Amino acid sequence: MVRYLELLKLAALMQRGGGRDTAEALADINARLLAATTPLQREIFQTSTLDATLVAGPRAARIATREERSLGPFLPRRGVGLALSASDIETYRSCPLRYKFSRVLRIPAEQTRQQRFGITVHQVLERFHGEGGGTLAQMLELLDAGWRRAGLGYGEQEGRLHERARAALARYHARLQEQAAQPVWFERSFAFRLGPHHLRGRVDRVDRLAGPADGSQEQARYELIDYKTSRPRTAEELSQDVQLSLYALAASEAWKLESSQQAYYYVLDDRKVPVPRPAHDADSITHTVLQVGEGILAEAFEPTPSPAACSLCDYRIVCPASEA
Repeated sequence: MVRYLELLKLAALMQRGGGRDTAEALADINARLLAATTPLQREIFQTSTLDATLVAGPRAARIATREERSLGPFLPRRGVGLALSASDIETYRSCPLRYKFSRVLRIPAEQTRQQRFGITVHQVLERFHGEGGGTLAQMLELLDAGWRRAGLGYGEQEGRLHERARAALARYHARLQEQAAQPVWFERSFAFRLGPHHLRGRVDRVDRLAGPADGSQEQARYELIDYKTSRPRTAEELSQDVQLSLYALAASEAWKLESSQQAYYYVLDDRKVPVPRPAHDADSITHTVLQVGEGILAEAFEPTPSPAACSLCDYRIVCPASEA
């Protein structure tokens, strides 16, 4: 945790540039960091010699005034373009500075309990299907094993989460047995080029949809499904969604599945929300990817603060936009 805070300090100092005295900038950054630490972390953090090195050492001024183009070697280059995922694109669109901290400087973020919970539920489904499916009892055994690996306990709060996960997985298992669609791929990877960029990722589940009731022959239709453990959103709220649009383009480009539809499955609420594709969706997502790639290659990493994005950001305690 202390090393994480030191990395945050360096990133914040670099972001503020050379228009401010190093010692003054460090005092402000330290105050923000110390406000987010426990007493033990604070005690260890304050014994660090990093500040003295930054203020007194000859490299301090260079760190504080380093030009943004020096980040070029750290960009996720792939040939003349970038290696990008749906998450990368969403992060940059949400806040370019957050993308810089997490994807370019690669400052690690400590997972919250809710994040570990969501990852555990996702891994249970991945392992369950990876082992060929099975009974509900087998699925719940995977949950208990994953729960221990994630370091989650059975106290008041985590106990409620565990019960919620058990109930959600029971509903998921029942839905799987009852649905007409046939799951055919799980955690299927894709990779394809879009302009100069290399897009990669994987889809949680792909179902082959049932054919028409009259038995007529038509091209097979598929549904691309992504699991979520967050609060359900409506199709209207997801109208500008990038992830599933990118998955649909991947199905066409990488897998040659021209006939597909997409949906988010909110596991905890047992709710599947289809996300329709507009007629020109492929053109729209292509434009978005190229626009994001252009911004990253130009090293345009200015913050775009908003209450929704900042409240969930791991780097808000050192973000200069929080001064406003």
